[in-house]
Amino acid sequence: MNLRERTLMLIRKYSIMPKREMGQSFLVNERIAKRIVELSEADGLVVLEIGAGLGALTEILASKARLVYAIEVDPLLVKVLREEILRDYDNVVLIEADFLEMTPPPVDVVVSNVPYSIATPLLFKLARECSFAKAILTLQKELALRITSKPGSRNYGRLTVSLDAFFSSHLLMIVRREHFYPQPEVDSAVIKLERRKPPYEVKDLNLHLEVVRSLFTQRNKVLRKALRMAIAKLLPFQINDKVCGDERLEKYMNLRVKDLSPSDFAHIANVVKEYVVG
Repeated sequence: MNLRERTLMLIRKYSIMPKREMGQSFLVNERIAKRIVELSEADGLVVLEIGAGLGALTEILASKARLVYAIEVDPLLVKVLREEILRDYDNVVLIEADFLEMTPPPVDVVVSNVPYSIATPLLFKLARECSFAKAILTLQKELALRITSKPGSRNYGRLTVSLDAFFSSHLLMIVRREHFYPQPEVDSAVIKLERRKPPYEVKDLNLHLEVVRSLFTQRNKVLRKALRMAIAKLLPFQINDKVCGDERLEKYMNLRVKDLSPSDFAHIANVVKEYVVG
């Protein structure tokens, strides 16, 4: 029985109704599942899988990793995993929980077919609250392209710059929508995030992320116009508007926000920090 057949059998047996609002779309191509696990290089390591679903990745990970923490929020899927998929694996800790509301254990590798509905908050939680060296994530293709894009490109934006303060990112492969059941409306892509210190100084991470967020609301404006508007929105920070005349920012002032590099944003935020009131 291949992965697609097993998935359909389990859906019928347990009367599973995939919840689109939870992004439940199960990977049913075994070759791709094996390839994702290969890319994780999880042999002998401790792995966190977010959204175990019907075990397409969990079982393969369990056969290679030293320990797998498998997170699944849906109690029916947890029941299926316990009764059908993971009975013979004593190196899997199955946790019924909402990942966004739990304290994640420290691990070596994170692997996830990320539910589209929670992708952005999940990425920021990984960045700020999780201890790991590498993540292999299957995301909506458009989101994956945004994360791995370059300055000036159509996909370049807040998420690209914000995550660059935590990770290097790489696009690994495209996964067509027909390899999932039920079939989603868009294709997916697999990316790799590698934890590292940013190759530039970030003096105040919270302020840095807020500066990036505020400036990208005006991505097509030159910094000279965008910065003055942005500092008014930097709550809870109060910024002295004299920052707009700081000579250290002059070389950026005629560049459009979308053309600034992650290191440019870091430098701008570091200067802004010196003008925080109070």
